[in-house]
Amino acid sequence: MKKLISLGIAVAVIIALVTTGTLAKFSDTETAEDNEFTAGTLNLQVGTADPCTESFDIGGTSPGMSPGANGNAGTWLTKNTGSIAGDLSIKIGTVENYENADQSADCTDPEDDAGDTSCTAGSDQGELGGLVKVAFWMDVDKSGGWSSGDYYLPEGGGSEVSYASGTTLPTAAYDILDDYDSDSWVDVQTSIAGGTDIGNFRIEYNWPTDGSSDNKAQTDYCVFDITFDLEQ
Repeated sequence: MKKLISLGIAVAVIIALVTTGTLAKFSDTETAEDNEFTAGTLNLQVGTADPCTESFDIGGTSPGMSPGANGNAGTWLTKNTGSIAGDLSIKIGTVENYENADQSADCTDPEDDAGDTSCTAGSDQGELGGLVKVAFWMDVDKSGGWSSGDYYLPEGGGSEVSYASGTTLPTAAYDILDDYDSDSWVDVQTSIAGGTDIGNFRIEYNWPTDGSSDNKAQTDYCVFDITFDLEQ
């Protein structure tokens, strides 16, 4: 009799355990769908096309430059066409000077008379880059004149020089082209929002007269690059 009672209790426990395991609790399930990461864009445009196609050629065709020449060599709209803010840096490349654009092997008579003895055709010995002065500056409000918010890039690199006063570009903004060789200016404008204009980048030039030394530059030419960099 005792064995039967014990068996009955065991069966009841087993039934209770099975029943407990099959009963459902309250529940609710939610799913967050279609999660994405999307990269923004950081894109610099200089001039009218992207990639940049801008360049200038002052005096490359007849009659060519001469002492006393001055003016604007280029005005290029510069903007961040991307969606992410960036910082602008600018660098001047190596300034290369060459003798005799006409590729003649000899100095012209005026070059000889001025004491120029480096007239090997195409040699990196020309004098023009040591005579012509240039100024690199940003016309931030694109007004065409020197005004509040504008800045120029001083010879030697480093930091930009911001507008202080006046309505014309300061004389101090100009320096001999050769002296800008490999100069760079880092973060001249920062946090430039995507989809905004940075300003009109302008290059001005002036060839001050220098007596007989000017004659050494007859037929010479010089070449350099300007690199613009926009980064976070």
